[in-house]
Amino acid sequence: MFTQVAVGRKLFEEVDKPIGYKIVFENTFGVEGEASWDGTIKGYNGFPDGKNIGSGNSFKGKNGIIISNWDGVFTTKDGDQITFKGRDMNKDGKFVVIRTYFTDSKKFSWINGLVCLLEGIVNNKNNEFLSVGYEWEFKNTSKL
Repeated sequence: MFTQVAVGRKLFEEVDKPIGYKIVFENTFGVEGEASWDGTIKGYNGFPDGKNIGSGNSFKGKNGIIISNWDGVFTTKDGDQITFKGRDMNKDGKFVVIRTYFTDSKKFSWINGLVCLLEGIVNNKNNEFLSVGYEWEFKNTSKL
């Protein structure tokens, strides 16, 4: 089976701020750290507005490239909770994230297993991470 992957509809805009960071390991290849952040989400196309909090590990190589694993909880403005997990790559203040979601909320059950692609930038002036999230669509292109 062949699958075509495409960026779909815009789902949200996100603004995150770091709230904690500590170095856990450093060697000749780079620095590994633990970080936490919180932020706000403005939803589009049925994706809810709300606030999120997350944490994870990142590795910054001597070449300046950062690779991170994150997870956290997104709480909608109506109080529904949605868990997320993601992985990102950051180079020169620009980043891309693959993220997926899980929830027990019946209202947002369509979000379960949703895969999003986020693109963003680091705003050093305001100490923020600004991103836009898009639905990542999988289309079967085989004719079986």
